[in-house]
Amino acid sequence: MTTITLPKKLIQNFSLIICFLFISISAQAQTSSNPTAARYVAPLEEALQTYEKIAANGGWLPLSMGKKIQDGESDPRIPTIRQILTTMGDYDTNENISTASTVFDKTLVEAVKNFQTRHGLEPDGTIGARTQSEMAISADYRVAQIKATLEKMRELPDLGDRYILVNVAGFYLKAVDKGALTINSRVIVGNVKNQTPLFHSEITDISFNPPWYVPPRIAREEIIKKQQKDPEFLIKGDYMVKTHDGEMVDVNSVDWANVNGSPYRFIQRAGERSALGKIKFNLPDTNSIYLHSTGSPKLFAKSERALSHGCIRVALARDLAHFILGKQDGWNYEKINSMYDSNKSKIIRVAAPAPVHLVYWTSWVDEESKQPHFAPDIYGKDKKRTYELQK
Repeated sequence: MTTITLPKKLIQNFSLIICFLFISISAQAQTSSNPTAARYVAPLEEALQTYEKIAANGGWLPLSMGKKIQDGESDPRIPTIRQILTTMGDYDTNENISTASTVFDKTLVEAVKNFQTRHGLEPDGTIGARTQSEMAISADYRVAQIKATLEKMRELPDLGDRYILVNVAGFYLKAVDKGALTINSRVIVGNVKNQTPLFHSEITDISFNPPWYVPPRIAREEIIKKQQKDPEFLIKGDYMVKTHDGEMVDVNSVDWANVNGSPYRFIQRAGERSALGKIKFNLPDTNSIYLHSTGSPKLFAKSERALSHGCIRVALARDLAHFILGKQDGWNYEKINSMYDSNKSKIIRVAAPAPVHLVYWTSWVDEESKQPHFAPDIYGKDKKRTYELQK
């Protein structure tokens, strides 16, 4: 019998291929057995394949930073930008426009707006510094960014048929019921100094027209300082001031210029000026982090919404109340609206607590547009891993 001896290097390469196939098959099996993972992982895996092909073909053209470019203006970088957006899939190549044109035309404006929407920027159609910076990020980096997110997505447990998911990095909330996307809402999350933590919890009760009990740190670092600058701040904001023993304090009797630390408790009354807005969704054991509406809805129009002290402000808070209470005995659409629109403060126990999952994904595929989206790494959580995964 003839014995065939294979080269050692060939055996090593063959072993690596087998190992890779085993890992790939295992990952696919895990995804297929977890419908929640399949909902988010599978579309992003397809996007990864697209971006890997782009990267393998050399990526998109490099873009040099320069002055802002506005609608109708001419700039020598416009042909490069047109090619970049064509490669990324934002620009319609069927338009009968010369690729050599240096004019920032209407078709290109719409492509820029689509690009901006996909990259967490204000879709104003102007090619400013931030838009240029995002366009200049390489295809290899985007591939690594997607891979870093996929690692976290694949670790998700099966979330079940009914849940609320908040992507902190993406500034959005989704409510899913029996596989259907019921709510897709903008949210405001914690700023860099007061980062929103990531956790899995559940909404156990809802407070309609809640007063805001100001945390001691916010009282010390913000409320007292604002009162010192503006003697009418507490009155205009409809705040009550109490001692730590619970006794009411006359705001006008305090020498605020000489107040240090936090000798008082501050409670903002329920109402239109309340920082919590009309409704608060309570989460147990989350270190005073919860979801709520807001008295400043204009902030939801901003593209980057890391603006809070850590809690999550929900643009479609009324819809979220319907999602949570709509199937509960004694509650219906009209009653929820009536309670929401009233000035009555009331806490409602949720009969079937709604699971809430806070994640941090800097890339994902939008379920409605089917387009890949990228978000800034606002807390720097993905920076190290993304660079590790980059070629």
